[in-house]
Parts: sequence; C-alpha cells; structure tokens
Amino acid sequence: MASSTILNRQQILEGHAFNIEKVHLRLPDGRERDYDLVDHEDAVTILPVDDEGRVLFVCQFRVGAGKELLELPAGMMNKGEDPLSTARRELREETGSDAAQIERIGGFYMAAGYSSEYMHIFFATGLSEAPLEQDEDEFLSLVKVDLREVFEMIRTGHIEDGKTISAFFYALPLINELLVAADGA
Repeated sequence: MASSTILNRQQILEGHAFNIEKVHLRLPDGRERDYDLVDHEDAVTILPVDDEGRVLFVCQFRVGAGKELLELPAGMMNKGEDPLSTARRELREETGSDAAQIERIGGFYMAAGYSSEYMHIFFATGLSEAPLEQDEDEFLSLVKVDLREVFEMIRTGHIEDGKTISAFFYALPLINELLVAADGA
C-alpha cells in the first residue's frame, strides 16, 4: 500500500498549549496538498480507583465544549518527561493522591486527522494522599463516583469527554476484576 510523504512543515502559529503547522504532503497518487496540523505534546489520562471502589474524576470548564465536563485526571507531558512520570504528577496535582499501583493500559491518537497528540492511558489503585499544587490556570473540583455507576453515566451522556470514555473501555478487564473481587468480599 502506497503512503503519503511529508515534503515540508512550517509553523504558522505558536500557541500556549500547541502550535499550528502547515504540512505539505505528496499523496500516494503523486499529487501534493497542504494540511493544517495541531502540533501538540503527548499527554496522559489516569483512571484512579480508590479502596472504596470509587473513581476520582475532576470537573472543570472546557472552552471547546463551552461548559464544565466530568473527566478523568489528565495532562500534557513536559519536554523530556516520560508518560509514567507525567501520570504520577498529574494524579497528584489534580486529585491530591498518589498510587501504589499504576500501569499503562493503552493509548491512542486524540484526533489524528488534524492533531499529533498521543494519549497514554493509566490505571491507578492503592491511592493515598499526596497533593501537589495545581497549575495556575486549573480550577478543578474533585468528584468521586462509584465504579458501578460510571458506564451508565457514559451511556446517558453525563460523561461526554472522549479520553475519559476511551480510558474506561481500555480498563474494562481490570474493572471487571475489581468488581468481581468486591462482590466476593
């Protein structure tokens, strides 16, 4: 299968959280075309479950949605930072908790048609209090939801954030193990 070739990239806007590039491609049929690309640092999303079987969510205003969204803690990787370190930092900043067990369970491109951002998904348990100061532009409220209620909240549209929904499907086998263990206790 023939593929496209990037011939040139030119930054046309430098932003706070991302840059915009004009990318000139040669298509598989030989034609050339320009595309706009949101050049975004990779990021992490963490699905933290406490010892009581509650998921730690954050609620915050999202300008793209024009409203507050209930979502899992997440954040961008700093230059040179690995995904696990970012996940631990973001978990502490956004929820005030650290995790005894944290594992990467998957990842995906957020919107590969126009963005370079890759999202790493982590599952965190064994939570303990370990707060870090939040970023100066973050105004978050912590919301704890029983794990058994989350999929209904997704189904009914109370959770609309794509990375959050994706993380729950990546974590489904681990969630089932937790629920079976809780039912057996």
